[in-house]
Amino acid sequence: MIFRLWAKAEMSDDERALIDRYDMGESCLIAADDFEHLKGAAIFGFVAFLIGGVLAGAYSGEIIGGLAFGVIAGVAAGYWWLNEKRETIWMRDLLYGRRFKCDSIIELAQKEAMLDNACIALRQVVETAKHWDGVETRPVPVLPPEEAKEVVLRLG
Repeated sequence: MIFRLWAKAEMSDDERALIDRYDMGESCLIAADDFEHLKGAAIFGFVAFLIGGVLAGAYSGEIIGGLAFGVIAGVAAGYWWLNEKRETIWMRDLLYGRRFKCDSIIELAQKEAMLDNACIALRQVVETAKHWDGVETRPVPVLPPEEAKEVVLRLG
């Protein structure tokens, strides 16, 4: 059985304006290791490339046209696969809405908890952005030579 979950954050016009002003739509709210999904997307894309290329080449009679169609089909299929399977939550996912598929009730509950955390992070980022207009000045002390050397060595 597949469970479907739809998530979308409702924002005021002022909050949307802040998000647009600071170009936060591409910000990552929850990072996940999507390497396995990336491998699956590559395999799925390659299969789509082969099938699309062969069918388009056979239908059109042009090898280059078939190859070009196969590349387009493979990239599109791989992108679709990765976007459907990825665990990483981007701010745009919550701004425009995203559908999640879960294989069990437990996975559904875990996904809901993860989305709750993403919404909390989104709210805090937007609230913090309300105060970004000003300039903050912080004094930086001059350190003694040995301490300054240690700081520089820690940077490298």
